[in-house]
Amino acid sequence: MTQVSQRERAVRSAGGLALAALGGVLLGNAAASINLILALLCAGLVLAGSLRFLDALKATRWRPVHVVAALLLVASGLLLAFWRTASLPVLALSISLVLLLGGALRLAAVFSNRAESRWHGALSAVTGLFASVLVVFWPRLSLWVLAVAFGGWLVILGLHTLYRAWSDRIPPRPRWVTPLARFGSGLLTAAGLVLVLALGSVTALIYGSGSTAVPDGFYLPPASVPDEPGQLVRSEPLERMVPDGSRSWRILYTTIDQDGAPTLSSGVLTVPQDAAGELPVISWANGTKGVEPRCALSMAEDPYEDGPQRARQQMLEAGWAIVATDYPGLGTAGVHPYLVPRAEAAAVLDATRAAGQVEAVRFSGQTVFWGHSQGGHAALSAAALADGYAPELGVLGTAAMAPASDLPVLAASVADSAAGKVVSSYIAASWNTLYPELGIVDRLGRGASRSVERIAANCFSGTDVITAMAEASQLFEPVFPADALAGPIGERLAENSAPLSLDTPVFLAQGGADSLVTPTMQRGWRAAACAAGTSIEYREYPGLEHMGLVAGDSPLNADLVRWTGQLLQSRQTGENCGS
Repeated sequence: MTQVSQRERAVRSAGGLALAALGGVLLGNAAASINLILALLCAGLVLAGSLRFLDALKATRWRPVHVVAALLLVASGLLLAFWRTASLPVLALSISLVLLLGGALRLAAVFSNRAESRWHGALSAVTGLFASVLVVFWPRLSLWVLAVAFGGWLVILGLHTLYRAWSDRIPPRPRWVTPLARFGSGLLTAAGLVLVLALGSVTALIYGSGSTAVPDGFYLPPASVPDEPGQLVRSEPLERMVPDGSRSWRILYTTIDQDGAPTLSSGVLTVPQDAAGELPVISWANGTKGVEPRCALSMAEDPYEDGPQRARQQMLEAGWAIVATDYPGLGTAGVHPYLVPRAEAAAVLDATRAAGQVEAVRFSGQTVFWGHSQGGHAALSAAALADGYAPELGVLGTAAMAPASDLPVLAASVADSAAGKVVSSYIAASWNTLYPELGIVDRLGRGASRSVERIAANCFSGTDVITAMAEASQLFEPVFPADALAGPIGERLAENSAPLSLDTPVFLAQGGADSLVTPTMQRGWRAAACAAGTSIEYREYPGLEHMGLVAGDSPLNADLVRWTGQLLQSRQTGENCGS
């Protein structure tokens, strides 16, 4: 066995430990900020390339090829750090070339090995070759997938480097261990090949199976449409995924856009199966679904997938009606006014007014708004607009769950995350049409314009959300650079934030582990709203992320039902602005 010098042992030991540690950190933070992932990738590439030079110096065959592979690793790490506008293409090409060279070297070595080891070498070579093709032709696998794959490679490379550093100190293996080890290694290599092929197939399936659903004739306006907002245009029974003990309708109704001009919106009305008399109403505002017409919740396979389902079921059983708007531009034609308070608020209010015109349904004039995320923003905006716009609804209060309350803070806090870039892309796509004076396209980050267009074409549900997140992960800079957020776009974000002063009580719920709508932002908005005189009961749920807040097992469900029931009984809710 070849002796290892003390200097080489020290270098390989330190390098192996560092590689394994980098790989472990990368695996544990594959969904973290893009800047952190890039820093780990850069360090891993440079360190792996540096250690590869040791192998090149000791190689007896193909030494120039080993040197080129080492140079590619180091160069791609440095380019990734300093050439940010071309980061992903450079990284994908560099890694694919390294994998291609490694596969070719292993394939060339197959025929010089003993026959019983050729199948192992061939499998290893083919895996590397397929992986190189996958990386170069599917860079849209997303940075997350690349981080996971590269992190695993670094861990394996680090362990292999440690083994080589101490191989001369390891006692000889029994003869029976050798074929067993070779079989196990071959099995792992075969598993790697299967994984690479499966990853390519699944990714191709995801990108090739985007939703092709389009709004049906229900969403088209009739020849004559009332000018007055809040008028029912048409309704039809909805039988898809209706909650137990309930009946439901799709509704099409009139409302207004952000400028006050007449437009149409759609939604869903759900009432208890045995509903009798006048019903109190929960007007539900759903969270972000996208900005394309096909993203309407009423068109989804499950129109009830959004929101706290357990609380909703309890309210239906207690005799409440539930009205959910799609918002204009989702289902119906036109631009979706994403996070534009006046249009969203009118859609919520007019959905409730129009739903009360469905035959055999009567409302009591007692309304509570519920909303999550974008819907929380819409619900708070509806509460501010209600008294002057639709006083007949008799608004009792608003439950806002992780609302997009402070838009400048939201835009800044999520600028570096993939989910945040999806939200920012929806804002950019919607506002570019609604506010042409802002010149949004000219203010986007480097290379963001095309990405925004591709991201915004996807809904925030099903396989679309995977595609959108994968696209967003390729943007290495924020959609809105810092100087844009400090200018006219930032001013519009501030203007479109949730209102602070409301005349009716607010139940404000926030997940303590929410990385999209952060607790820090919510606490700041709550303090400002309390100072403006709004009565708020604030509940923060430790450990719950953005969607976990409204999940079936979330404690929010019980609190939401309790708080809503107290409003109907005219009981004082638990204000905690002073604490």
